[in-house]
Amino acid sequence: MRLVVIILVMLGLVGAAAFWALSSRDYVFQFSEDELRGHLDARLPYEGRHLYVFDVTLDNPRIDLVEGADRVAGGVDVIVATSFAGRDLTFSGAADMSGGVRYDADQRAFFLKDPAVEKMRLGGVPDAYANKANEAISVALREFYRTRPLYVLERDTAAKSAAHLFLKDVAVKDEQLVVTLGLNKPASEEAH
Repeated sequence: MRLVVIILVMLGLVGAAAFWALSSRDYVFQFSEDELRGHLDARLPYEGRHLYVFDVTLDNPRIDLVEGADRVAGGVDVIVATSFAGRDLTFSGAADMSGGVRYDADQRAFFLKDPAVEKMRLGGVPDAYANKANEAISVALREFYRTRPLYVLERDTAAKSAAHLFLKDVAVKDEQLVVTLGLNKPASEEAH
């Protein structure tokens, strides 16, 4: 009986030590502009009807990683189609946006968080529809980035073997998006 207790205590200590070693470990991933653009490009074109009358198409993603930033900047080409006074109208242009990064552990995927439209260029839109067309594009961008990841970790990545990882840090260094994940929540999240 005493031997069983000793073995159980030893197993508990080994398990606690293994958990402590794993929980203090961080996983760092680096993604280039080309890698991020390639993952987004595979999920485009995006097509959707927004504000009931605008068919919005997003295509040809651009990624711009700005040194020292904690956000991802980029953009897409935009086509907006609608009917106006019995005529089918199509307008094209581009939208530039930026956003933070969030990590979804269940999908092993990084998403753009709170994308903000920085600049929009859409030529030929009648003044009466310009604001609504821009709003439709903004809605389409938010929908696209909410549902389509910037990057998905491969199943064989060491980090995915951990039960649940939390986003600890995001930064752009040497033209790479550097993301740190760990088993422990960052102190800023634990306070909430």
